This record gives sequence, C-alpha cells and structure tokens, in this order.
Amino acid sequence: MKLNYKTINIRLVIFSLLFCMLFYFPVFHHLERLPILMWDESLFSLRALYIHLTGNYLYNFNLFEGMPDHANTKLPFTTWFQVISFKIFGVSELALRLPIGLIFSLTVIYIVGHFKAQFSNIWAGFVFGFVSITSTGFVSTHMLRTGDQDAPFACYMLIAAIAFLQYLESRKWKPLLVFTFFSLAALLTKNLLAGLLAPGLLLFALLTRQLTGILKEYKFWFACFVIAGVYSGLVIYYEMQYPGFLKRMWNYELVGRFTNAIENHDKPPFFYLTDLAFNKFIPYFFFLPIVFSLAFAKNITKQLRHSILGISAVLFCYLFIISFSKTQTPWYIAPVYLLGAYIIALGAVVLFEYLYEQPKRFRTIFFLCLLPVSCLLYAQVLIKNLNPKPFLKDEKYGQFMEIIAKKKPALKHYTVADNNFGASARFYVEMYNLKETGYHISFQRSLQFNNNQLVMACLNNVINPINKRYYTEIIKQWEDCILLKVLSEKNIQIKTKEE
Repeated sequence: MKLNYKTINIRLVIFSLLFCMLFYFPVFHHLERLPILMWDESLFSLRALYIHLTGNYLYNFNLFEGMPDHANTKLPFTTWFQVISFKIFGVSELALRLPIGLIFSLTVIYIVGHFKAQFSNIWAGFVFGFVSITSTGFVSTHMLRTGDQDAPFACYMLIAAIAFLQYLESRKWKPLLVFTFFSLAALLTKNLLAGLLAPGLLLFALLTRQLTGILKEYKFWFACFVIAGVYSGLVIYYEMQYPGFLKRMWNYELVGRFTNAIENHDKPPFFYLTDLAFNKFIPYFFFLPIVFSLAFAKNITKQLRHSILGISAVLFCYLFIISFSKTQTPWYIAPVYLLGAYIIALGAVVLFEYLYEQPKRFRTIFFLCLLPVSCLLYAQVLIKNLNPKPFLKDEKYGQFMEIIAKKKPALKHYTVADNNFGASARFYVEMYNLKETGYHISFQRSLQFNNNQLVMACLNNVINPINKRYYTEIIKQWEDCILLKVLSEKNIQIKTKEE
C-alpha cells in the first residue's frame, strides 16, 4: 500500500510531537524532586562540583574539608557534561541530572535516524524509544533519573556496537571512527567494564567469517591503538599526578569487583537474568528470543539478520560475563536495557513490513489492541517516578535545607552535622553557599558544638549524642531531621562516637 508523501509527513509530525510529550515525563519531569542520593550520585555531584570550582580532577574526596579519605577512581568523561551544566544553569540537582537525560535523548534521536537511513523504517526507531522509556529498570534511580553515569554508559555502548557492525558491513572509516569515539567515551566513564563490548562483537565477526578480514586491515588496528593509547595514557597520567591511583582503580574498579564481592553486592549467578525477566525488563525480555529467531527466517535482509545476530551476541556476552562477577549491582545491567530495546526495534522492522501487507482493518485492530498494553506499561513508569521519596535519612538533608530556606528565609548561618558518609549533605552545603544570597553554612563531622550554635541533623547517631550531651532548643523539625540551637553542655560525662 502506498501513501501520499504529504500524508506521511503530516502523520510523522503529529506522531513525533506526541512521542516528545510522552518522552518528556519519564525522562525529564520532576528530575529535581528527589534529593541527591547517597553513595554514587553524591560522589558524582561532588566531583562535578570540584571540577566546576577549580578546573582540576578530584583525586580524593577529602579535598572537601571534613570529608573522609575516599579516593576517586572514576574517569571524568561524562562528568564534564555535568560541569558544563553547572556553569550554564548553576549548581543544583536538575543541573546535575539534566545532562544524563540529554545524552539519552540524543541517543534516541540518533537511533530514529539510524533506522530511517539503514532500514527505511523510522517507526522502528520510535519503538526503540518507547521500549526504553517504559523499562522500569532503566527509568529509575541510579539510571536515567539521577546523576549517576550508568545510563550514558549504556548509550555509548549501544552506539559503539552499532557502529562496529556498520564497519563490518562497509569497511569504511566513518563507522570505525564513530566506534572509536564511543568506545573511548564508555571507557572514560566506566573503565574496563566497557571492554565487555569486545567479546560479543568479535564472536559475531568470527561466526560470520569476517574476523580474519578485519584483523588484516590497518584501519581496525589503528582504532584499537587509539582506544588503548588514549585510555592507558590517561590512566598513566593520573598515576603520575596522584600516585596510587592505578592500584586503587585496579583493586576497586577493575579486577577487584570481578573477583571479590565489594560492599555486600554479592548475588547468585542468575540474579540478573531473573531480575530482568520478572521485574525490571518485563515484558520485553521475553520478546528477545522471538526476535532472535527471526534472524533465521529466509525472507529478511542480510543487513537486518546481521544486526539482530550482532547485537544479540553483544547482549549475551555482556550479560553472561557480569553474571559471574563476584560483585553484582543492579546498575551493571544498564547496557542490557538499550541493547534489548534495539533488538526489539529490529523485530519491529519485520513486524511493520508484515503489517503493511495486511488490510487496513487488520492494522487498525492490531494497534487498537496494542494501545491499552502500551498505556499500562507507560503508566507504571510514571507512577513509579511521579512522587519519589528518599530511602535513607542521609538523603533528607537537601529537602530539609529547602524547607528551612522557604519557611525561615532569614536563617542562613548554621552547621550541617553528618558523621556518616556525608557526601549528599556536603553537596547541599556547597550548593547553598554558592548562592548569592548570604548563606554561610558549615559542614561538621565532629559531635562537639559551641553554645548558641545552630545545628542541623537527620541521623540518630548525631541527634541522640547531641541531646545527651547538650541542652538544646528546637528551631524546626521535619520527619527525621531537626534544626536545633545548642544552649549549653550538660554536666555529665558522655562517651560519643567520635571519642
């Protein structure tokens, strides 16, 4: 069936506008509502803030006064986008998280254009976008909705994989340069975890009898030397600047996480598989073997077949290797969501070709049946992210500081006390002090205070010792957090955590 060119354009414009509206809410809506989260996001926020303020690499978080000795072993490629965002929009939760959403948005735009150019089917590109934004595991904290860097890493890995398959097909420089750039982007974001892209790509090249050919090409070796040279050169530079960097990165980021369970992140070998199938990538996970089987159908093109097999090989090898790592975290599977969404979009190419051959009534019934399922998948992601709340008390400092700023705007001088990890609270101290409104907030890990000192705390291991040791006056209280005034010390001997 042939459609009028103008009709197609109008339909595409209307659909694109509708898709952009649907895309906005899971990706960008209320990004700032959830405070900076404990651990990784808070560390990324401090690193971006330090580079924003000084222009220098943050090699240890104790460069912020009062923070514990905690070496930084993450490479800063994606952090630079967050630094640029800070410079444009100011220091805030939104400025930290916005680049993550923008990188993903550009990836979706690229994939839509890719499907139009490579498969003459722009609608399959929209399928990729829809599957991605309705994957509950991907549109969540520590992924797309926070300032962590696992979602950008997934974007880099996907584009690099696609570019390598295009290189195998064309043997031209352009896709190889794209592969080189995005492989480096992945390496300089998540270190050698990006190296797990290689086994699947090389396996596919071997099975399609192309491995020997590319090993004889100087272009391929040029790309390998550039990737290895830039990555190793940067690591060596950091080791020269900050002795011990390489050892810490090797033990904590690279081999150490594969051979040892770090920070209680030990899981059974099938943890990722069951989590994807029955929780975070449902129902899409069950479509993957169906699309994979389409690669063996006789009536599909060689390009489509190779794309399905190639990306499936990357997904399988990546998932297989991380499943046998001693350290298994829910965010290591970030690339699986986008690789899976791309495979499903490839299956959509075959589906749309089939539907185009069917009567209009059949297509109408099909899409009407699909509509309620799509709405349900979309709604569950919205509900999950509509009104998120912090899980840990350590993460409530930012919200309480905002309440104080609104309810008691004249109160600009006080101390934030946090003797736990402290990175989230420290970010907010710096954020408010950077405002040109007279804030002078200090950060303190010690539990010794002066008379008349205003102290904010959200942790029991801070609040309880204060109440035992000092007479206090409550200025403001909210949930687990309290702002109090230290009046005087009680005449009793109390052994604090610090002592």
